[in-house]
Amino acid sequence: MRRRGIEIYFVLYLAALMLLLSDSPKQERELASTALRNLLASTFNLIAEKPTLLCRALVERDSLAFLHFDSTNTIIPTGFVDSIHYRIIADDQATNQQRPLAIGTPTRVGNILFTIEQIGQALRFRWTPTSAQPSPRLFRIHIEATALPQLPPTLPPDQRQQLSLLLSQSDQRLQSQTSFIVGYLPQQPAVEQAPPQPLDSTIIARLEELVAQRQPQPQLGSFALVPEHTTIGTLPYVQWENRIAVYGASPLRDIAAPPQVSGLPSAFVTIEGNTIVVRSISTQASSANVNVRLTRRDGVEASTTFSVITYPLQPPILPTVMHPGIEYRFLPNLSNLSGIDTRALLRDEQNVIRASSSGEPMTFTPALSDTGRLFYFERYAGKERIGQVITIPCEMYPAPEILSVRRDGERSFVVVCRGYGLATDGRSRLRLDLDPSNGARVQELYGDYTYDEDLHARVQHFRLTLIGGASLKIAAVNGYQRRSPWRDLPQ
Repeated sequence: MRRRGIEIYFVLYLAALMLLLSDSPKQERELASTALRNLLASTFNLIAEKPTLLCRALVERDSLAFLHFDSTNTIIPTGFVDSIHYRIIADDQATNQQRPLAIGTPTRVGNILFTIEQIGQALRFRWTPTSAQPSPRLFRIHIEATALPQLPPTLPPDQRQQLSLLLSQSDQRLQSQTSFIVGYLPQQPAVEQAPPQPLDSTIIARLEELVAQRQPQPQLGSFALVPEHTTIGTLPYVQWENRIAVYGASPLRDIAAPPQVSGLPSAFVTIEGNTIVVRSISTQASSANVNVRLTRRDGVEASTTFSVITYPLQPPILPTVMHPGIEYRFLPNLSNLSGIDTRALLRDEQNVIRASSSGEPMTFTPALSDTGRLFYFERYAGKERIGQVITIPCEMYPAPEILSVRRDGERSFVVVCRGYGLATDGRSRLRLDLDPSNGARVQELYGDYTYDEDLHARVQHFRLTLIGGASLKIAAVNGYQRRSPWRDLPQ
């Protein structure tokens, strides 16, 4: 029943996606392709049937008598996937050593024997103590899985064909993981009065805590739904999710019907443990109030409401070009988003230079050696890039300029020049070149010097006194041998 409910939500969601594909430009088809893969990825989860497997045993000499032994666990994959590959690791919590566990081949770790078999796409996990070891053992079993996405079988053939083309554009496998605890807690007979084991006290305390957690839970009580986010901020074509905690019932056992979601054109709903997960994608700037309703098997209902605000994608605030030695500020403009992991980065051809999360601004000061290089600014929501990659060149400062030439006497002129660079960089200061080189005497008027911090520009004044009567050309030159165009002095 639950699987059928998931497929209904899934098909409704894909029907909305098909509307985006019809007569859409290439960019929107690419966004739809990304949305489809994200949607399929969101259905792929590994669910461990039991969070903890415990063995309490009475140890007397070489004998082992089980007081409580939970030896088997089942790991079930959910979603529309195929060709699952598993990787299993046993992490010894006492030694921090990790041992890979093979499927189909028993693996012994100390006095513990692990056996794993794959049944269809699920895993059957078994373990057993093989000897009467007096020390406790505690393992965390990590299970990682990769799989190929597949479309639900209820899709009409024409839609399946079109969506299959979108999936075929990438061979990237979907990923999911889960973990659970395996604990071995030996006890000595009361008459033995075994000495304490201080080195294992932390492990024993953790195991006793796990035993306490496995006591019977109270019966159904207050029934409530509590969303993780009361307001979701998102962007067009970016998948968002909200996790809604269920109190007073188990969604896997105690619910009379699948969750009812209203207020959205389409939504994909899954149940993960005691949490309802609502995912969707908006195609344009808008706002919506989403209501989630759940009915318990005894007829009691619970509901909750949250808001989804889809903001238009704002352009980032960036420099269009950078010059060495200047600190630049990059503002991603992603600060209004919630329920979505966002980040921005500045990179070159090989490495990430700067990165920020949650829309935080970042700064970068290129070095002189960066002159001539290209840098790239990108923004991400989850794993998907949003917007375009923005190229920002790092260039040398503009060439010097001669702003004005005015006569200051019968044979003298005042020349005003502007050069670019840091105030502390001596090589960005200007001098005048003459053609012919001996055609005038040059004197800088230091009292008229000014520097503009915003433009990183200096203005220098020079007085030229002509020698002889020949015509004269002048140019402003800095220490990097960048010069202005030649200019004739007025006769």
